[in-house]
Amino acid sequence: MERLAILKISVFVAASYIIAFVLDFTAASFKLFTYPWGPSVWGFMRMWSVAGSAVLCSTIFREGVSTLFKQYIKVSKRAILYYFASPLIVYGALALYILVALPLNLFNFSVYVEVIADVLRSTLTSLSEEQILSLATISAYSQILAAYLSAVTINAFFALGEEIGWRGYIYRVLGSKPNLYSTVAVGILWGLWHSPAILLLGYNYSINRVLGVALFTLCTIALSYPHLIVTTVTGSVLPASSLHGAVNALWGLTIIASDLPMELKEVWLGLGLLGIAAWTTTSVILYALSRWRCFQGSGATLYMLF
Repeated sequence: MERLAILKISVFVAASYIIAFVLDFTAASFKLFTYPWGPSVWGFMRMWSVAGSAVLCSTIFREGVSTLFKQYIKVSKRAILYYFASPLIVYGALALYILVALPLNLFNFSVYVEVIADVLRSTLTSLSEEQILSLATISAYSQILAAYLSAVTINAFFALGEEIGWRGYIYRVLGSKPNLYSTVAVGILWGLWHSPAILLLGYNYSINRVLGVALFTLCTIALSYPHLIVTTVTGSVLPASSLHGAVNALWGLTIIASDLPMELKEVWLGLGLLGIAAWTTTSVILYALSRWRCFQGSGATLYMLF
């Protein structure tokens, strides 16, 4: 790798990690999560701080801030198609997860229904238990479908801040090729960027915090290839933002729909070993499909999936 590329990555990572630590330390010190608006404000600032680091690097290395956004946020027919199709990858990964988790008794949808039922019992006191359970079941399935709408709207907007940095700036510096090297490199940098949030705030891992840093980094490595490939196909980070938004909207189901104690949930479920396996398998399938399309030829664009 050229010295200039190493320098760009170093400056970007230093800026992103320092800002993330300051935000997380501030949130922990002032107990920001105790306020109803706290998590949303913290999440928005943290995710868009990565775009800020990309702007900083573009300014330092005289690459042009306007050029930065024109390069990464391209709007085309293909980008729009992938933007709305990319969240389906998450539904596919979730299906793989459930297929493995069910026979291992690590996924129980009724637990999710019961969580919703508990909320309904406290608010709709006039309904019978049968009505509560029926309404909770409908709500549970509806929320899975509604996750798609969240993925392509508010969640995608939040995630776009990160995608401008990880799948935009850093990926371009690494060569914009969705190979093993860039997948692992982006995955590690992306995962470790979350480490102060995990250690200081218990983000996603309230009990196994140190182990959580390693597990989450493995998760982000496994998640990276789908994000990189939709970016490569379209030349835009927009599809990666809707994919990222779908993960944030839907993947929590893997944690909620289980009656394991929390310390075991963190290690084994969707953000643990089983989730890593599900996303690794999804990445392998996507890679195989992309190579098959390349082999078939017939004018197909390299890495075309949909």
